[in-house]
Amino acid sequence: MLLFLLLGACVGLILGVTGTGGGILAVPLLVFGAGLSTAQAGPIGLVAVGMSAALAALQALRAGQLRYRAAAVMAACGALFAPLGILLAQRLEERVLTLLFAAVLLHVDQRALCPPTPGLAQTAPPCCDFPK
Repeated sequence: MLLFLLLGACVGLILGVTGTGGGILAVPLLVFGAGLSTAQAGPIGLVAVGMSAALAALQALRAGQLRYRAAAVMAACGALFAPLGILLAQRLEERVLTLLFAAVLLHVDQRALCPPTPGLAQTAPPCCDFPK
């Protein structure tokens, strides 16, 4: 139990400092730190990150910084597709699932470190202004 407390504290701290990254780190921490399978770690990571994100979203709402339409769209899509992802995770071989997750991590890393290709970067208009 102490191990899960420490792993959760790491994820929460990274979420708090960066505003992101907890979901990317929760699964590897649970797999390599706690010895869970990727299929077991996924739902635990979803709950942990979801609860942390909900608390942070409430703080942003109070501060007038929450783009609630964007959040609602993301939450609805996530809620619709998370069960499908869990179903696939339970049916895929552990090695395949781990390789897919590693590919996602590499893509995120590349996007974070490399500037976008000129001409391909598009900015979407905000779906709502910050509440006044």
